[in-house]
Amino acid sequence: MAWLSKVFSSVGVNVISSIGKVVDDLVTSDEEIQLTDIQKKKITAAYNIRLQQILLEMDRNAASHEQRMEAELTERLKLDMKSDSWLSKNIRPMTLIFMTLVVALLSFATIFNSQFTDHQLETIKEWIPFFQTIMLTIYGFYFGSRGLEKIQKIRSSGQTPSLDGSGFLKQQEPKG
Repeated sequence: MAWLSKVFSSVGVNVISSIGKVVDDLVTSDEEIQLTDIQKKKITAAYNIRLQQILLEMDRNAASHEQRMEAELTERLKLDMKSDSWLSKNIRPMTLIFMTLVVALLSFATIFNSQFTDHQLETIKEWIPFFQTIMLTIYGFYFGSRGLEKIQKIRSSGQTPSLDGSGFLKQQEPKG
């Protein structure tokens, strides 16, 4: 039984795997090896094609979602403007004015910090990134949506918007 333990020892495993490789090389032809290489290349090509299809589908879905979100936003703005409520018509400018005043007051307070303690100044400075984000969003939404509204008016009137020499839209009044 000692020979059996030698066959299945680590040396025996190496011998058996070497014998298996020799037999595989003798039995497997070059055509079969090439066939498996060709199959690997086909699988890789099919995988790459499918991956590209999935990425394109994701891009289309993202673009479609973005269009739906913009259409919904435009519809909400239209409904606000049709409303009889003074507040719904003036909430954007009021928010813009309020946040501009708050940020201006806080910035002046941090510049001329004679009445604040160190703790209060640190607290105000921690809020600066938040106010930056809010102000960029508000200004972008307010002026961006106003620009889109003007472009839609021009398009609905049948005119084509054109740029002046500085790259801005020329001021055109809609016909009718």
